[in-house]
Amino acid sequence: MLVLPMMRIPTMKSWSAEQWLLGGTVLALAATCIGLLLGPQPAASAHLIALALLVASLTAALLTMRVAGRTHRQLDAILRGRANGEERAIEALRNSEAQWKEVFEHNPVMYFMVDATGLVLSVNTFGAAQLGYTVDELLGQSVLRVFAAEDHPMVQRNVAACLDNIGQTRSWEIRKVRKDGSRLWVRENAKAVRRLDDRLIVLIACEDITERKLAEAALQQSEMYLTEAQRLSHTGSFGWHVPSGEIIWSEETFRIFEFDRVPSIKHATVLRRVHPDDRARVQRTIDRASHDGKDFEHSYRLLMPDGAIKYVHARAHAVTNISGDTEFIGAVTDVTARKRAEAELHEAQTNLAHVTRVTALGELAASIAHEVNQPLAAVVTNAAACLRWLDRAAPDLNEARGAVRSIISDGNRAGEVIQRVRALVNKTADQRAELDINEVINEVIGLVQHELQRHLISLHLDLTPALPPVFADRIQLQQVILNLVLNGIEAMQPVTDRPRELVIRTRRDDAGQILVTVSDCGVGVAAENAERLFDAFYSTKASGMGMGLSICRSIVEAHRGRLSLVGNAGPGATFQFTLPLHQEDHAW
Repeated sequence: MLVLPMMRIPTMKSWSAEQWLLGGTVLALAATCIGLLLGPQPAASAHLIALALLVASLTAALLTMRVAGRTHRQLDAILRGRANGEERAIEALRNSEAQWKEVFEHNPVMYFMVDATGLVLSVNTFGAAQLGYTVDELLGQSVLRVFAAEDHPMVQRNVAACLDNIGQTRSWEIRKVRKDGSRLWVRENAKAVRRLDDRLIVLIACEDITERKLAEAALQQSEMYLTEAQRLSHTGSFGWHVPSGEIIWSEETFRIFEFDRVPSIKHATVLRRVHPDDRARVQRTIDRASHDGKDFEHSYRLLMPDGAIKYVHARAHAVTNISGDTEFIGAVTDVTARKRAEAELHEAQTNLAHVTRVTALGELAASIAHEVNQPLAAVVTNAAACLRWLDRAAPDLNEARGAVRSIISDGNRAGEVIQRVRALVNKTADQRAELDINEVINEVIGLVQHELQRHLISLHLDLTPALPPVFADRIQLQQVILNLVLNGIEAMQPVTDRPRELVIRTRRDDAGQILVTVSDCGVGVAAENAERLFDAFYSTKASGMGMGLSICRSIVEAHRGRLSLVGNAGPGATFQFTLPLHQEDHAW
């Protein structure tokens, strides 16, 4: 610490010059007076002149003494002021030195000063304590002592770079080793300077960044887990800033779309990858979301550069950022594998449904034969009648024409039955179109009419007229209705104490969908069986496969409807299913 001597303020213990001057003048005046009084008497004029000279001398002495006194006082004030200023400066310097020493010693930053060879010339108390040392344990030691052996080359390179670029600050992050062997991360800012003795030293300030490094490591690990989870689940994430149109994608999203990774992407670029048949629909979804600012969800296809097709499903949640702008945070999933599995499952279900239809038609062989035999017998009868009308001496052409028209009608009737049976037997692809549900029900009734009569079951149709069309596959709906009707017929076979009645109703439900119900008055369904009734391979029949209702539910759900069992107020059971009115806006 710099120590400066206190300056002494000069004091006048002996007479000053003006005091000597005044004393000498007084003595001279006194001697002159004594001479005039004791010596020979001069002339009057000489006496007056001498007296005047004495007075003048005394006056001059007094004036001189006054000027000299004032000058002395001014000089004394200047000296005292300078001495006080120096004292204040020395006190300020002492305070400043104490403050800087306090900062250097206890500031929560490690300070090191090393020479060109790496020896520690100075270290603050806080820095030494952070590393588990005392200051004396580090002074004169190599700075490499507080670094891991594998980091020594890096330390030496950084110190050398500072020495090669005097006055330039360099920064780096590195690990330091405490005395107990534990490690901490620090950010070092260093600069080489030249001392007054021309020696080069390196000044180093070290900030403990261990917590930040641990947080960064945890974040990197979390990001790694998220990236791996997205890769395994084929689900990427995205953020869409609506005002700017900027979209931020995760790594997995870029992989799904097979784009090179960039900081951000635009909708126009994304739409170029969307299948041409789905672009307009995807654009409508984007426009609606940007206008409404509401959550959205949609599915679409991607057409890849190699011609391959991917199926993706995206959903997003709207949020408002701190600037008040709308953003969407979402996820996009590659569901191509799932769609392929669903296609394979659908094909298997279609095959199984075909088998079930053929089995049901086998059970209805007698009824179908009866439905065909009736018009065929009528054809034969009408043909014979036609011949009789023509064989008359005067042929009755009007009767003959009427018989021929009946033959045509009965032939068409038989053809329609055969056509419906062939449609149910044939294995066709899913062909959906707008259908009148009442018309589909009447077509099925034509196949089971004889079966109803054979089991003494009365059929009551309560079909609401002019219902809106449904978008469905005719054959699949016929299979559902046929299965439910046959189940109702079978459920009423044991009934002998009440009339057997089957009721089929159609109407619009509260949600605006088409509702179809098939009710019987049979033995009903036990409560313990109701939950498993739609499970595959579960049947309450001794000879049943347990696939009929399961397939029916799959068909109805594929049409975005729902098949369920509801209890009757009386005996029996009611099965019902709903169908949406319009095709939903889906790409696939």
